[in-house]
Amino acid sequence: MKQKPWISVIPVIIGVFMVMIDVSILNVALPKIAEEFNASASDVQWILNAYTVTLVVLLILAGKIGDMVSRNYYYSAGMAIFTIGSYLCAESWDVSPLIAFRVFQAIGGAIMLGNSLAIMVELFPPGKRGTVMGINAILISSAFSLGPIIGGWLTTHLSWHWVFYINIPIGILGVVCGIALLPPLGKKVKEPIDFVGLALLSIGLGFLTLALIKGQDWGWTSQKTIASFIISFPYILAFIVRELTYHHPLLDFTLFKVRNFSIGILGIFFMFTGVTAALFILPFFLQGIKGLTAEESGYWLIAIPIMNSFVAPVAGRLSDIINPKYTMCIGPIFFVLGLLMLSNIDINIGFWEMFLILSFLGIGLGLVVSPSFNVIMSAVPPQKAGMANGVVQTINSLGRTMGVALGGVIITGKMNDLVPGYGNQLPDPGKIMMLKSLAIRGFSGPLILMVNAFMESLHHLFVQLVFFPIASLFVILLFLSGKEHLKKMRTKIPQSQKI
Repeated sequence: MKQKPWISVIPVIIGVFMVMIDVSILNVALPKIAEEFNASASDVQWILNAYTVTLVVLLILAGKIGDMVSRNYYYSAGMAIFTIGSYLCAESWDVSPLIAFRVFQAIGGAIMLGNSLAIMVELFPPGKRGTVMGINAILISSAFSLGPIIGGWLTTHLSWHWVFYINIPIGILGVVCGIALLPPLGKKVKEPIDFVGLALLSIGLGFLTLALIKGQDWGWTSQKTIASFIISFPYILAFIVRELTYHHPLLDFTLFKVRNFSIGILGIFFMFTGVTAALFILPFFLQGIKGLTAEESGYWLIAIPIMNSFVAPVAGRLSDIINPKYTMCIGPIFFVLGLLMLSNIDINIGFWEMFLILSFLGIGLGLVVSPSFNVIMSAVPPQKAGMANGVVQTINSLGRTMGVALGGVIITGKMNDLVPGYGNQLPDPGKIMMLKSLAIRGFSGPLILMVNAFMESLHHLFVQLVFFPIASLFVILLFLSGKEHLKKMRTKIPQSQKI
């Protein structure tokens, strides 16, 4: 390999960060978009949902195609599609074309995200992948925390269009770097694409994701939500049957017979579900109860990416040297401690106290995710790296979607116990400001009731979320084979592949 792997991986880092930050950067700009286009709440939600659903549906296909073509050019093409999609989104003249362009943008995002880990596996030989997997983990966790900060600043000081315009120079740089720096990769498999399986998977995952995204708004017992779940499961089952019996499956289910692959995915699924639920609800506390702006609340959450940035590369590197089960079991313990401390916070908590508490979440995440990526991708055959990559990212995306849904369900469920007839709404800043204005006029009862109920519900949520890191700890401790991973890492590396 002529090019040094750390140079070659630069366009991959650029691409992953762009795709992941686009999930969260838009949230704070939605009110401005709704105002400019006079859009309904449902239309505005679909600006987010169209991107998420498309990403989830296409990830496995994107990874599979990456095993069949020159992955270096394929990845660069994905970045180009994403960049063009970002420009079209910024230039949208109404909400309907904006939704359509978000779908186009997500196609490029699926190509990048569905092949990023596979490219890292091809660039770095066994025993040298831990650190780069740590960087990948940093990109994912940082994107969720930095997105609201960047989006808030751009929307406040420029306009919502810049939430998309910012991707254009970065994307152009990424495409140029991808063409110039990525060596020839992929083309390990040549077989037809299972379009029947793709259709079954798209319908099944599409309706499952839709139910998880919209369940909070529609109501979990509404006909729409139940119908979406009912439609999804038979199609997912039909997809599984199809793939088990078809000669050229879109998803080779024998991958799940590889113990470290399955256990690694399950471990980070639980962690992503837990951290996403926490990150979804905390801004409502910071903005609604503490009265911070969207941009300020982003700074209050920055401890998670900062601590993860320190821990993830070290944990990833250690997973090449020592049994990864050690760090992967310590991580959930840190996470549990962070959640238990969050379950006791009060309204007057200060920035540095919150920073300390959230540091435990960042450390816990870093100790689990980067070693898990390393273990998962090292366990699968190289010719199926793209397919495995697509599966990992699909399940992670479903975990993040489920975390948002679960956070909303637990909070609103407890709120309804404390405030009869409360409904499915979260206490956003507008509602709290209205109650504060009533309190100034002498009607303080509703404000006190709302704040007390939300704080009790918040504490209840964090106690319930403890289940997820404990579940991650349980499956890793009992079922992960760290010795098997180390054996692969200590396989003699050919001189031509050494970094």
